[in-house]
Amino acid sequence: MPDIRIINNEDIDTILWDRCVARSQNGDVFGYSWFLDSVCKNWGGIVKGNYRAVMPLPLHSFFGIPSVKNYKFHSKTDIYSSGEIGKKTINDFLRLLKSYAKTVKITSENPDLKHDTSKIKIFDSWKLDLIRPYKDINHSETGFVIKQLNSSESNNVFFNTGILPNGITLLSTLTKSLNRKDTDTLRRLAAVSLRKNLGQIYGAFNNHNRLIAAVLFISSHYKVNIIHAVQTKEAESKKALYGLIDYYIKTHSEKALTLDFFGLNYFPEPFFKEMGAVKYPWYQVKV
Repeated sequence: MPDIRIINNEDIDTILWDRCVARSQNGDVFGYSWFLDSVCKNWGGIVKGNYRAVMPLPLHSFFGIPSVKNYKFHSKTDIYSSGEIGKKTINDFLRLLKSYAKTVKITSENPDLKHDTSKIKIFDSWKLDLIRPYKDINHSETGFVIKQLNSSESNNVFFNTGILPNGITLLSTLTKSLNRKDTDTLRRLAAVSLRKNLGQIYGAFNNHNRLIAAVLFISSHYKVNIIHAVQTKEAESKKALYGLIDYYIKTHSEKALTLDFFGLNYFPEPFFKEMGAVKYPWYQVKV
């Protein structure tokens, strides 16, 4: 594997790296160097040739022994290539990865991202194409979604965008949904993504104009990822988060975007089904 090597992030040419991710057919926000810088205390990458293919490595070290494991908010790992990725390239990447790290535990949508000795668990998540008009989304009059939205509306919850990073991080602190380290990471990621015009923070407010729920969305490659969602007990009782997600869908309907619900896997299945979302598998790979 003379043209494939592992590089520490400080030695990576981020322009060539990001160009490869941007041109990749399976590209997503989780591969960009700025995203990795925001969420990973330490990361490196496997690089083929002159950045013809790259694979981010969220690195950890225990007494000097390297391991690879997804960080908080870095939900998915993949190999990105400006051309077609052959099976040999995938096997070469994984062989090098296995020889480098003591343990590897990653999540990915790519079913080929596994080695012969890998242990794999398969889970499900949901995606929704937003190209359809909002009125065509399947809201049955007696369905689960309508009940949640009616509850949100009757409790005078309203929604808006333009929430600043401090809004969602303060809410995460007050609800104790994140520890201090992860809250700092979220603040950094939200600020960078908003500055790059790729991130948006939507909020739900009660009738006293108090923020009670918030969601960070980050878009790339016509995909919208729910990175973090947080709500207070008041918001939970008023079904505010359901209304907030519906508000986002309504706002962005008839756009060439796909909303990935990976960050809301704890929502009940009837919500996704009635929204018209499609189930897809993702993989937890352990080497």
